[in-house]
Amino acid sequence: MRNPMSQFFIRPRSRWMQGIPWVAIAIILLTGLPSQAKFKPPGDVGKPGNRRGLATRGGECQVQGSPTLTTLVPTSNLGLAASNSPTFYWFTPINSYKYVTFNLHKVDAEDNPAELVYSAIAQLSGQAGLSSVTLPQQASSSTLSANIEYRWSVSFHCALSEPSRLVAIGWVKYVPPSPSLTNQLAVAQPQTKYDIYAEAGYWYDAVNELITANKTTPSRNLQMAWQELLESDAVQLNQLVGQ
Repeated sequence: MRNPMSQFFIRPRSRWMQGIPWVAIAIILLTGLPSQAKFKPPGDVGKPGNRRGLATRGGECQVQGSPTLTTLVPTSNLGLAASNSPTFYWFTPINSYKYVTFNLHKVDAEDNPAELVYSAIAQLSGQAGLSSVTLPQQASSSTLSANIEYRWSVSFHCALSEPSRLVAIGWVKYVPPSPSLTNQLAVAQPQTKYDIYAEAGYWYDAVNELITANKTTPSRNLQMAWQELLESDAVQLNQLVGQ
């Protein structure tokens, strides 16, 4: 049985990548980052939930400063994915929590979590930065079915035996790309794929391609594209630009 923690990576705030063996969460820092990533949402339908984590009162663990725990999703809370095993990103603030859990659910008719599709847990380092988890392609039960909306959440815990006091929500829908979009991506340069995805409304792929491109070949243009993406009207995550 595949260890779900192998899907996480942690990256320190001051560098793009440095694996920390036990965990499967990635803390990634994009600095500076505006160019051509003009995200066009596919529609106006919004989904419930708070993409910025709301903490309940009490407990010894805390978050320091602002922004707080935030899932990287558009203002509608719903983003499209061109892959059935997308990568999910969120911002982890400086904190004194011990554990983070990622859960992906199918929902009922009222958009309440109904069936757990994938779950993973990791220790928190207390560092701030972007974090991520990718659904494992090897396990078909953990991949997304086409044209179904899923709810995902990130929760911080002081102890695994205690309920979470800080939770942020996001939504995802896997929509296989059209043949014309597939052909366009097949001949595109790696550094420009994010813009194609953004124009087509594929949020998760645009974010992942842009982060991957900046990790591979960092440039001022990619940094500017990241800022433009986060500051676009359909996203409004301006406070994460310099994190």
